[in-house]
Amino acid sequence: MGLLAVPDAHAQWTHHYPKLDDFGHHVYLEQHELPVLSYGITDPAPAPDGQTLAFSSKGWIWLMDLEKGEATRLTDGSGVDGRPRWSADGALLTFVRDHGDDTSIVILELDSGDEQIINTPAIELDPEFSTDGQYLFYTSGQNGSLELYRRHLEAGTDELLTELSQVVRNTRRLADGSGILYLHGSGAHRVLRERNFVAGYDRIAHSETLTYHLSADTYPTERLIVYSAPIDNDYHLWTMDLDDPRVTHRLTDGHPYAMTPSFSADGGEIYYTELDENRQFQLMRIPTYGGTPESVTVTSWDYGVPTGTLLLSVENSDGDPITARVSITRDNGHPVSFSEDATYVDPQTGRTYFYVDGSSEFMLPPGRYTVLAARGHMTPVVEIQVLVEPGENAETNLALSEIWDAAAEGYVSADHHIHLNGDGHHRASHENALRLMAGESLDQLAPMSWNRWERRIDRGILGLETTQDGHTVHQGQEVRSHFHGHIGLLNVETPFAPWFFGPYNPTLGDPDLTNGDVFEFADEHGSFATYVHPIGSDQDPFTHLHEGPIPLELISDGVLEERMGLELVCAWTSPIGNAHVWYRLLNIGRPVAAMSGTDGWVDFHRTPAVGTGRNYVRTENSDTSTDAVIEAAAAGKGFLTTGPALILELGDGARPGDVTSSGSQTWQVTLASTTQIDSLQIVVNGSVVERLGGVDAGETRTYTGSIDLPDGGWMAARAYAGEQRGDSWPTMHARPFAHTSPVWIGEVGSTDPQARSDAARDLIRAINAAEMIAREAYGEVETPRMQARFDEARALLREMID
Repeated sequence: MGLLAVPDAHAQWTHHYPKLDDFGHHVYLEQHELPVLSYGITDPAPAPDGQTLAFSSKGWIWLMDLEKGEATRLTDGSGVDGRPRWSADGALLTFVRDHGDDTSIVILELDSGDEQIINTPAIELDPEFSTDGQYLFYTSGQNGSLELYRRHLEAGTDELLTELSQVVRNTRRLADGSGILYLHGSGAHRVLRERNFVAGYDRIAHSETLTYHLSADTYPTERLIVYSAPIDNDYHLWTMDLDDPRVTHRLTDGHPYAMTPSFSADGGEIYYTELDENRQFQLMRIPTYGGTPESVTVTSWDYGVPTGTLLLSVENSDGDPITARVSITRDNGHPVSFSEDATYVDPQTGRTYFYVDGSSEFMLPPGRYTVLAARGHMTPVVEIQVLVEPGENAETNLALSEIWDAAAEGYVSADHHIHLNGDGHHRASHENALRLMAGESLDQLAPMSWNRWERRIDRGILGLETTQDGHTVHQGQEVRSHFHGHIGLLNVETPFAPWFFGPYNPTLGDPDLTNGDVFEFADEHGSFATYVHPIGSDQDPFTHLHEGPIPLELISDGVLEERMGLELVCAWTSPIGNAHVWYRLLNIGRPVAAMSGTDGWVDFHRTPAVGTGRNYVRTENSDTSTDAVIEAAAAGKGFLTTGPALILELGDGARPGDVTSSGSQTWQVTLASTTQIDSLQIVVNGSVVERLGGVDAGETRTYTGSIDLPDGGWMAARAYAGEQRGDSWPTMHARPFAHTSPVWIGEVGSTDPQARSDAARDLIRAINAAEMIAREAYGEVETPRMQARFDEARALLREMID
């Protein structure tokens, strides 16, 4: 087949920070383990004097007078500073400095202001002084995994203390100087471990599963710890005696999101952070032995310099206020955070962003700032420079104009796979998602409720639909059948169970489960099932099937199921690699729907924007209901994109999802893109039959031509950037790409005999490889139901060859 001729590369975004060997999806490292940038207060650290508290806010370290409530800025550099910790005598403060592409450890001498830096080419995190002040414990990824090191401060020598997989951090000294408490996270487990240097043991003190905010602190004089751990969507505070871990005491009630606890100097109180209605962290405290939490308010903010105010407004080409994605950075590189909602980081570029609804005010230190604004794929980035002067208001307006108006052309935009909550820092609701959709000019969004082993994230809102100002959020489910392939369910109110299964998951009952059960469930409940984020690499997966590049049951399900989606575009996977699979399924006559999803998170602080991967579909009678949009996507009535708009129409009026006749046909394609597109191609039955040039950034171009269509099969158009991009804004995908759904020849599901036979042979090879991989993974565990589906799919494919 004449598939995309592009350099062999891994199209999934992999990392913006130094790579670690034991993270397949680096976004989880960067999201969960690195410090968070927030306008509110994070990482409270009470000082030994009992009068002062250090914390992070707006990317700097602040010192707060607890009696007066006054906060004074301690750092003012370009990096984002967080996670402060004190030496026992209060003379030194250490913290993490995030440079945007690496992190380092800073040891600050408060009297002199001198800084000592610990920085390797790898990630450094979570410093903690020893009780006697001779050592600094810290985490570093310099050996390929996040491990714990101990530095002798006077000698400057380092000692590796752990050799564990994945994550070791959040070290806390024990009061008697005998050892430390630290976090170890590996795979599905998160534990708190106690290392005793005197007795020579290292033991698990407390265990959780997939608890990304399992952070802890140690009591100043006793062997008592406090930690944050979840119940469903909530995070509570708990205390535990290290010498009697059988009983824990829960301090918080209701539905809190309590994180980063830290004992006061005398141990009588615990400081922690909680989210307010604007998803801003606020400082809280609660008595150690139980009581009512109270808010700790900052009465004044002393930046150390006179501040100015940036007055920012965003509007469309008609001058009407709109919601838009905005990024603001000071000339020294320090990012600006947002007070009205969450502040995000684009993991592809490292650029900070948030969503301004019409207008907003920013109190800032004086300096020159760069302001960027965009609104979805079809609005070019607008950039301005603005000078903020002490005591002055700097007013600026950004006008955004689309190069292609989807609504005017009769299209509805949809992102059919993101997550509302996934143990991020900003617990989210549909209302929060609606703000993001408005800022990305996205009409419909389908967050997927999902599992955290014993937890069911967003289970209570499964099936919920929320509409505001023409934007609709409808809650679905992701069945995380690891190894078999994840499946997204749209239009579902009753959850499929079990929420997870597979050979590398906990087996809680009968292991003979198959994704065929999910499709049967979808048919019974009127739901639409889609294989999500399937192929990670640009390479044709059929060239290295033994490595398992295709989810285990995708091919057999694609052969057997009459109604199935395949996520062609996603923030983390390759649209090119996915197309290799999709073409073969189309060529055997299976009208597998090309679907899209960003697979981002509304509650994460490091995530691509919603709608990074999206469908544009035409609905019957311009119906914009959820049902109509899902059905239009399932029927292939449009195109998918990570950037450009791509409109295909044949001379007889047939468009994607329609049926045309064989023989001579004329065609017309309109390509519009805010980023450079290198190539437009016409595809028939998986082969490129015509190659055309692309467009420059901001250009719209219409192409015409004629084609002689065979007696059966399909045709489509695709456009793409030949190379991956480090910065594709306004889109956040590494490769701008668009593909129309097919126009069928003769009838939906028609085939060309030779293309069908070739595809069937490849698909049989893929099923054979999947069978071998499954046997190796399951070992002696019998899976006859999955095996039966392999056999049935192979039999159908052999008939197509014969």
